[in-house]
This record gives sequence, C-alpha cells and structure tokens, in this order.
Amino acid sequence: MNSIRVKLGVIVITLFIFALSLLAGLNFWQAEKIILQDVETELAGKAQGSAVQIGGWLDSNKRDIATLARSPIITNGTRETIVPYLNTELSNAKIYESLIWVDEKGNYVDYNGETGTLAERDYFQRSIKGEAVVSDPVVSKRTNQLVVAISTPVRVENRITGVLVALINIGEIEKIVLEIKAGDTGYAYVIRGDGIIIVHPNKELVNKISSMTDPNAPPELKTATEKMTKGELGIVSYGYLGTTKYLAYASIPGYNWSIGVNVPSSEVKAKLNTFTWTSLTISLIVLLIAAIIVLIVATKIATPLKKLKDAAEGIADGDLSLISINISSKDEMGHLAHAFETMVSNLRGLVQQINGSSEQVATSSQELTANAEQLAQVAGQVSTSVTGTAQGVGDQVTVVDRALVLVEKIASGAHAEAIKTGNVIDIAAKAVSAAAEGNHAVASAISQMNSIRQTVDNSAQVVAELGEQSKEIGQIVETISGIAGQTNLLALNAAIEAARAGEQGRGFAVVAEEVRKLAEQSQEAAKQIATLIGDIQSKTDKAVIAMANGTQEVKTGSDVVDQAGKAFTDIDLHIKKVASIAQEAADGMQQLAASSQQVVESMKEVETFSREISSQTQSISAATEEQLASMEEISASSHHLAQLAEQLQGAVNKFRM
Repeated sequence: MNSIRVKLGVIVITLFIFALSLLAGLNFWQAEKIILQDVETELAGKAQGSAVQIGGWLDSNKRDIATLARSPIITNGTRETIVPYLNTELSNAKIYESLIWVDEKGNYVDYNGETGTLAERDYFQRSIKGEAVVSDPVVSKRTNQLVVAISTPVRVENRITGVLVALINIGEIEKIVLEIKAGDTGYAYVIRGDGIIIVHPNKELVNKISSMTDPNAPPELKTATEKMTKGELGIVSYGYLGTTKYLAYASIPGYNWSIGVNVPSSEVKAKLNTFTWTSLTISLIVLLIAAIIVLIVATKIATPLKKLKDAAEGIADGDLSLISINISSKDEMGHLAHAFETMVSNLRGLVQQINGSSEQVATSSQELTANAEQLAQVAGQVSTSVTGTAQGVGDQVTVVDRALVLVEKIASGAHAEAIKTGNVIDIAAKAVSAAAEGNHAVASAISQMNSIRQTVDNSAQVVAELGEQSKEIGQIVETISGIAGQTNLLALNAAIEAARAGEQGRGFAVVAEEVRKLAEQSQEAAKQIATLIGDIQSKTDKAVIAMANGTQEVKTGSDVVDQAGKAFTDIDLHIKKVASIAQEAADGMQQLAASSQQVVESMKEVETFSREISSQTQSISAATEEQLASMEEISASSHHLAQLAEQLQGAVNKFRM
C-alpha cells in the first residue's frame, strides 16, 4: 500500500466502482419503471382488446339468431316445419348446442322436437318483451352443462309471437378466452355482473366463486373485482397464494361481463433480472478494462518516480556523479527529470566552487594573521602621536573663545543701530503710502467730478429735448381739438338733415348723435392733455435752469480737487526723497551688522571646529587603543578561520564527482 502505483490504482478503481454502482442503480430504477409501464400498458391493451373481441363475437351471434328469427319458416311455420328447419340450421352452425323455438307462453320445442317450458327463464321473459338477450351462463336442462342462451323475439307484422333461443356451450367462449396469453404463464378470465367467474383456466372456480366473497382473496383483488362488476377499466397488483400478480381488467361492451388478464410479477422481474445481469456484466467488463488502464497509467507514473527516488537517495549519500536519469517522456514527469538533472549539475558545480573557495580561505586567513600583527604595531605608534595633538588643539580653543566675545559685542552694537534706522524707514514708508493713497483718492475724485459733469450735461440736453417735444405735442393736441370741434359741427348738421328726412333718417340721426358725443369727448380729452403738456413744459424749463446751475457747481468742485491733487503730488515727492536717504543709511547699518554677524559665525565655526578636533583626537586615541585590541582578536580569528577552512575541505571531499 506504500507504492504510489497501488494507491493510485485503489483510488481510481474505487471511484470507478462507486460511479458504476451509482449508474447501475439509476439504470435499474429507470428500467424497472419502464418495464412496469410496458407491462401495464400491454396488459391494459390486451384486456381491452380481448373485451372488444368477445363482445364482437357475441354481437355476431346475436345478429345471426336475429336473422334466423326473421325467417318465414320461424315466423309463419308450424312445429312440423320449424323443427326440421332448426335441425338443419344447427347442423350448419357447429357452435350452437341447441336451437329452440318458444311460443308466447314459454312452451318450447327444440331442434329434436323435444318440448318443455322456459317460462321461468329470465332471458325468455326479457325477449318476449322485445329485447335481444345474451344470458349469463346457465345449466342446460338437457345436457346439464353451462350454456349461454342467446334469445331474440320473433315478430309477425310487428307483433311478438314467440322467442328464438340458441344455446352456446360455455366451451365456445372458453376457446376464445383461454387463447388470450399474457407473458408465458399469464391468463385471462371472465366474470359476470355479480362477480361469479364464468370462464377460468381452473374449471373448479367456474360458476362457483366470486373474489368479492372469497375469504382468501386479497383486498386489492376484491376491490378490482368490485370495479369490474361496475364496468370500470384499470390495473392492479396483488399477492395471492404466495404469488404477486398484475391484473388488468375491462368491461365487455354491451354486456354485463368483464374480462381480467393477469401475469405473475416473476415474469416482469425476469425481464428486469436479465437487464440487471446484463448491466452488471457490462459494468464488470468496464471495471476490468478501467483497472488495466489504471495499472498501466500508474506504472508509467510510478516508474519515473522510482528512478527519481533512487537518484535522490544517491545524492543524499554524497554521489554527485549522476549525468542522466533516462526519462524521455515529454510530460511533467520528463520536465521534472530534466530539472532534477540540472539541479544535480548545479549542485556538483557548487561543491567544486566551495572546495576551491575553502582552499583560498585557508591561504587568505594565514596572510590575514600576518597583516593583523603588523597593524597592531602601527596602531600603538598612532596612539602616541594623537595624544600630543589633542593637547595642542585644547590651547587653540581657549584663544578662539576670547576673540569670539569681542566680535559679538561689535555685532550687537551694529544690530541696534540697524533697528533704529529701520524704524525711520518704516515711518517714511507709511508716509509715502499715505501720500500715494491721498493722491489716488484725489485722482478718483477728479474722475468722478468729470463723470458727474458729463452726466449733468447729458441730462440738461435730454430735458431741453423733452421741452421741444412737449411743444410739438401741444401743437398736435390743438390740431386734435380743432378736428373734434369741426366733427361736432358736422354731427350737428347731420342730425338736422336726418330730422328733415323724417322716418328714413332716424337711423342716421342716431349715428350722428353718437359721433357728436365722441367728438365732444375727444375735445375734452384734448383740453386735459393740453393742460398736462403745459405743466410738463413749465417743469422742464425749471429743470433746464437747475441743470445749468449744477453744471457750474460741478466745474467749480472739479477745479478745487485738481489743486488738492497737485499738493498731494508735491508731498509724495518730498517724502520719497526722505525715504531714499533713510534707506541708504539703513542699508549701510545692515551691511555692518551682517558683516559683524558673519565674523561671529566664522569665529563660532572656528571654535566648534577646534572643539571637534580636540574631541576627535581623543576619540582617535581611544579608537587606536580599541583597534590594537581588535587586531589581536583578528589575529586569533584568522587562526580559527584557517581551521574551519580545513574542516570545510574535509566535508567537500566526501562528495563523489
């Protein structure tokens, strides 16, 4: 079980067994369903076909007897002529056991001339009333055998004068029924309306038992028999005397009989078993083929893996002489083998490099030991020199500190003077700014005064034009007023002429009156407009005078603002000169302060640098002492490194190239 071939085979074959088992189960379930449906369909079709066949056979015999009953010998003959006729017809129709003529009272004479009465027979009582009847099986009085009586009325001029009866042995019907087969051992049987069996392969059951009253009959069969007596169609499965059967039943059309066709379930299962064994055989063959294919595939997979395993074990033992694993496949396994060969080649090269490097390390470690001893001697000498240098640098730091104090005092005084000069410059700058703002404000005022003067001039012109237009409107109003007066006179004249015209001018008089009223209204409106125009002209004249005064005042204000602007310009020039002189002085003080500060910074840098030199010389002194100790440690480490190189060479020599 540790072999990958076995594991792969077991897994795949297990999956195949599961899949085939599932497929076989589904096929069995589907096949069982289909076979049962086929059996039910076949039985139902056979039952209905057999019922139609038996019904047709009975209908044919009813028609034959009806035809015989219409024969003149039967309708008009006497016993002496009827008996020989019946005998002759019986000889021609072999299926009849007897032919009987019955009079209206039930007295009969048969083909042999025997007489008797059938008055108590149900079929006679129904036929004498005009019905053609096929009776349930009855015991023949002459042969004591079960017979079926087919009776039909004998009519003479639409009057029933008797009944013609044909007795058919039940065996004739049995021939038809017992020829009906379902499967190998299935059979058919017929029952009448009360459930009594009238045809059955087991003659002991005929005319003796009903499944509805049989205590040994299963409930399913009793229910089916009850449905058969009602003329229904159906199919049912039941168990009887240790055997399970399928029963299909149908009513015989036109008769109170039903036929049942059954088949043992063992025959159905036999078909299913055949299918099952076939499926199992195919599944086993497929499983065997799959197992062979899986073993072949597993072998093809396991063989290269075994070669890789053997090669890996050799490498683990130090054998790097492997050149090829002899796997020629082009799949992933071939790629793995090629990668494995490349890995071995690279590993072999790496071991060879390590071997060469270990020899170089051994040689270099010896040289390092010698160099470390020389460096230790040099470090001791450097330590002595650095100690003297550190003492000289300390004296230099003291002198630099004194010079730095003097330079800082000079820089502080220059900075104070620069601050005072800066204040003067700030004040001058504010004065320049204020003068510029005043000058700008004066310029804006001049511009606005010019705009106001222009606006006033424009307004004066518009008012003057308005006055002229008002005068024109006044003239137009006077013209309208004159026209209205003339219209009024014309309307008055028209009214006088209409009055002279009498009744014919009355309509024109009304129009003239309306025109007169309109003319009076127009004249009145013209007067009101003239009054308004007069007011407008008066106010317009006043506005023109006010505009002229405003224009003069604006001109005066503009001149005053111009003079203020010139004054602000002179102030601005003088302040700028003061600011320029103060700026030159401030620049000189700033340069002095900056130079002093640079000197201070330089002195600080010298001091810092001197202190750093002093600190570094001390650090160098300490470092040389530490380096001396390190050289001694390097010397010891180089000896140890040489020993490790010898051990590495020993380990590499274990690999076989």
